[in-house]
Amino acid sequence: MLCAAACTRSNRSWVDRVEVDAFEGGEVISLSEEQLHAQLVAKLEAAKFLVASDGKKPPADAKPWRVKLGAGLTEPDIEHHTAFVAVVLEVRHTGDAEPFSLDSRRQVKAPQANEVESMQNAIRDALDEALGLVVRESAALISLDGANDVTLVGKLKDADPAVRDASVRLLVRRQHKAALPVLLGRLTGDDLNALRGAIGLLVELRAPEAVNPLVEAASQRGLEFQREVVFAIGAIGGDDAEAYLDLVVSGHEDPLVRASAEQALAELRARKSKQKSPQGEPR
Repeated sequence: MLCAAACTRSNRSWVDRVEVDAFEGGEVISLSEEQLHAQLVAKLEAAKFLVASDGKKPPADAKPWRVKLGAGLTEPDIEHHTAFVAVVLEVRHTGDAEPFSLDSRRQVKAPQANEVESMQNAIRDALDEALGLVVRESAALISLDGANDVTLVGKLKDADPAVRDASVRLLVRRQHKAALPVLLGRLTGDDLNALRGAIGLLVELRAPEAVNPLVEAASQRGLEFQREVVFAIGAIGGDDAEAYLDLVVSGHEDPLVRASAEQALAELRARKSKQKSPQGEPR
């Protein structure tokens, strides 16, 4: 069961603050920020979180979590019957500097009949689905937060995708290379949003082994994506990253890609130089 650990370990499921940090496009489906907040709280409680409210007190051993939501809906394209929904949920222990950021982004497609009404219903359904997905993953993440590395590696093959994704995020946060094959496998997918998510985790992992697969992924996509990848490669660093960026700077056909690579290369070399310099000793 997804929340088994969270349900039995109160210090891992107490939420002392829930906030909607940003909500754009709510007027598209006549949904207010307050209503979205209520939906979020309801989903958290359904996932067995203990959410602070009047009359509720935290358990004595609680280490509270805080939850912050950002969501956006695009104005529907009635001609093509499409819209876009994005949800980003940040969860962190109270006092921790870095949150875990869980996101779900999707294009909405509605049937052509009764265009406006059907599109609004499709957007509502997509928002509800996206919100449920990030809450389920946050429940899995919190339930696994105290697990050891061996347990997390085993969970990479769990039947529940929320548990698998949570395990990857926790292993990345611990700089454990067991997450690397999973993330590299995601580079071959067609979903650009999922692909960007994998790249972000690879940057956090800082594994030089990811550079060449990233180069391959970039070569199969457009120039905008290539510009994003050169910055990711520069952030990962290493000899292969430096050599690739040098090659792009000197020979890529697109001036914007060259400029991006030049900036990424400068940042990589500055970071490399700083790491080599003895602390406190001027170079």
